[in-house]
Amino acid sequence: MSYSNPNWERFESGAAQDMGNGAPVVFSFKGPTGKQGTIIDVGVEVTETFACDSTEASFQVGTTSDADAYCKLNITDGTAAGDTFNIQDDTNAIISEALPADTQIECTPVVGVDSGTEAGIGYPYVLVAWY
Repeated sequence: MSYSNPNWERFESGAAQDMGNGAPVVFSFKGPTGKQGTIIDVGVEVTETFACDSTEASFQVGTTSDADAYCKLNITDGTAAGDTFNIQDDTNAIISEALPADTQIECTPVVGVDSGTEAGIGYPYVLVAWY
């Protein structure tokens, strides 16, 4: 494996995360031993339209001590069911694309706040190239 031929891997929660009025679950991943990574994409495959007009829901990628060390994807109010919301929609979401070797990466879906009733469910994911 080299910079010119990285191993791409997609990490996802495995379950729909209720980022509206639920209790989303933090999930984590580790890369192959000794390999560094580069975040290629972060997103949420939306299954319920987001209602979060007071505080946007978000999906953070980081560590146990810094939840958004690598990424904070802010999901906008009205993002519709069936959409994929990713770094094309929040272009400054990636804070640091470089993932260190042999480190556990924490993925934290964060509930949004709406002036009415919060809503928003989806499948968060992270796409990483390991080298």
